[in-house]
This record gives sequence, C-alpha cells and structure tokens, in this order.
Amino acid sequence: MSTVGNPLSDVCNFMTNFYTAKHAGAAPYDASGFLPGRTPGLPQPAQIVEWYREAAGWDPTPELNWGMAFNIFKLAGVCQGIAARYAQRQASSEKAKQHAVTRTPMAEFAWELALEAKKGERPRL
Repeated sequence: MSTVGNPLSDVCNFMTNFYTAKHAGAAPYDASGFLPGRTPGLPQPAQIVEWYREAAGWDPTPELNWGMAFNIFKLAGVCQGIAARYAQRQASSEKAKQHAVTRTPMAEFAWELALEAKKGERPRL
C-alpha cells in the first residue's frame, strides 16, 4: 500500500502506533504502550526521527505531517473496508467491529494532520 522503499512512507509506517496512541479513538486496539513513558526503553518519535536523519542523511521532519496524514488516512480506508464487511455480516468478530468504530476518528485525525501540514506546523514528535 505504499511505494516500495519510499523513505517517508517507511518512517510514517514505523511511527503510526506512536501517533494513533495520542489521539482518542484513532487505533482499533490498545496502543497506550506507545505513549511516552509507558514502555521503558521504547524510543519516542523525536528519537526515531533523529536516528533516521543520522543514518539516512535525510530529515523527514518537514514532510512528516503530510506523510502521517496520508498513512493514517490510508489505514482509515482499510478500516472502512472492514466496516463494510462487518455491515454485510461478512466479518463478525469483535476485532472487525472495533475497526469499524475506529474508521471515523482515524480519518478525522488524518485530516487534522493534513491541516497542520498545510499550515506548516511542526510535526507531533
């Protein structure tokens, strides 16, 4: 669901759980372990971006809000597909139901990130 090897896509895919953990309802599972201080030793997005910048020689920070907005909206689309299958009773698990419930908050969060990117705001690291 992304261009193979696209650096921005790779960074955003890696950091999705950190972002959705900070936005109520944007994860179809308990992502609270990704919140700062919840999992000892787990690096946070600012550290991850710093390491990436050092290793790759490229700073994704200026494009991070766009990348995260795209990545999270893409996941909202996946959740919409699950919601459609849930509505048609082709998927009936509690997990499918949770994905269906998550699609709107996830899409709204992606829109917030897109607006932040448009305004040139710094990413939520």
